[in-house]
This record gives sequence, C-alpha cells and structure tokens, in this order.
Amino acid sequence: MYKAILFALIACVSLSANATSHDADQRFADMQKADMSYRQLMELLGEASAMIHLAILRENKQMVKQAAIIITGHPAPLQPPWLIVPQADQADFKATLMAFDPLLDRHAEAIASHAEKGDWPAAAQALSELNATCIGCHAIWRQRVQ
Repeated sequence: MYKAILFALIACVSLSANATSHDADQRFADMQKADMSYRQLMELLGEASAMIHLAILRENKQMVKQAAIIITGHPAPLQPPWLIVPQADQADFKATLMAFDPLLDRHAEAIASHAEKGDWPAAAQALSELNATCIGCHAIWRQRVQ
C-alpha cells in the first residue's frame, strides 16, 4: 500500500513542480505563522496522529475531533518549510507540500467523520491512509533535508 501511494505522489509532484512553486509561496504568505520551526510543526502533526490512534482505540470521538483540528488547522512555521532542502530541490519540495497538505486534511476530516458516526473500523482505515501519506512524504524527502 505504501509503495502505491508513494509512486502516485511522486508522479503528481514531478508533474506539478513548476506550477505550484508560486502557489506554495502564496499559501505560506497567507497562513498564520507560529513560533516554531518546520521540524516542530512536523512533531506536532505526528503527536496529533498518535492522539488519533489512541482515540480510535478508546473510541473517543472528542479526542479524534481535537486531533483532526490540529492537523487541518495547523499554522505555518516561522520560516518557509522548503528552506530545509537544498536550493535545487526547493521547487519539488514546494510541489510536495502543495500535494500532501490537502491529502492530510482530507484524511483527518474522514477520520473525524467516521468517528462521529461511531464507525471505528472506517476511522482506523482512514488513519492508516493518513499515516501512509506521512510516511510517503518522509520517504521522499528525509534524506534530502540539510
């Protein structure tokens, strides 16, 4: 499953790198900034994912909802996220961010929706998809972070 998601996302990113570079700059400019680094933001999102995992195990709708809000409403870090990769990779990293951020939102919203209905197996499946998206991005970029 991870391989299929990873290959689809790589294809999507490589096709849209030039078109989304400006979009990423604009999105970053429009977002509320938080007093945190990109790494700290990723840690926050990871904690939200872990919170969802626990919430599903406990069948706690409110806990799922709060964690999903963290993911869908996250602020931007103080510095542009693409500065963590070499200049030559920044356009592709911007495209990755523009492709992955809506996916994270969609998965978090699906988890919350399933949890609200008490459909815990579907919430767990949506969490699996959220985690696959996170892992896919890390697989692409982790070795290129400077």
